[in-house]
Amino acid sequence: MSDCIKNGTDLPSGNRLHGKIRTVDRREPYRNYFSVVEHDLQVPRFDGGQSDVITRAAFVSGDAVSVLPYDPGRDRVLVIEQFRFGPQVRGDVAPWKLEAIAGRIDAGETPEQTAHRELHEETGTSVSELLLVGQYYPAPGAVSEYMYSYVGLADLPDGTGGISGLEAEDEDIKSHVIGFEQAMDMLANGAIDTGPLIISLLWLAKHRDGLRNGA
Repeated sequence: MSDCIKNGTDLPSGNRLHGKIRTVDRREPYRNYFSVVEHDLQVPRFDGGQSDVITRAAFVSGDAVSVLPYDPGRDRVLVIEQFRFGPQVRGDVAPWKLEAIAGRIDAGETPEQTAHRELHEETGTSVSELLLVGQYYPAPGAVSEYMYSYVGLADLPDGTGGISGLEAEDEDIKSHVIGFEQAMDMLANGAIDTGPLIISLLWLAKHRDGLRNGA
């Protein structure tokens, strides 16, 4: 670990190199709902030199939001289940994944507005308050997406859930309300394996007592 990171005395040096990146050529070989871009570029090195011309490709999409509804009084969360093509292409034998509610931020929307919209579209539920878990790049090596994750305080009585989704987007979404301890057991045994949901549950584990005491 570098001294500047270990001691907290300075920002990582890479933050000061961005303006020295030289793009030699750029291409967009695919564009549909998402796009793929390729750049030939030279990147400054930490030793003060410059790299050879290298080619990098990135999957380009809009920024996104995830939200995990949590009922502190009943100590339960709402997660959704749906078919995901990425795991299918990878050869996953279980491409129906448990996730936090999520969606792309539309033009003119704030992340919070997107969170409320996606809650309604995907589950028909609402939350009284959004608590920011974090904002981050899920896979910066090849994906431009930037994610805003929230835990939403909600009322999740028995009977909450069901099947929903936008027909225009061919969505087929099943909601599940599960106890917090069960969710953490599912995380521990690998039944939950999607990034935003993992991050949100770990955040909730840290803040859960305070949220329950305030319920």
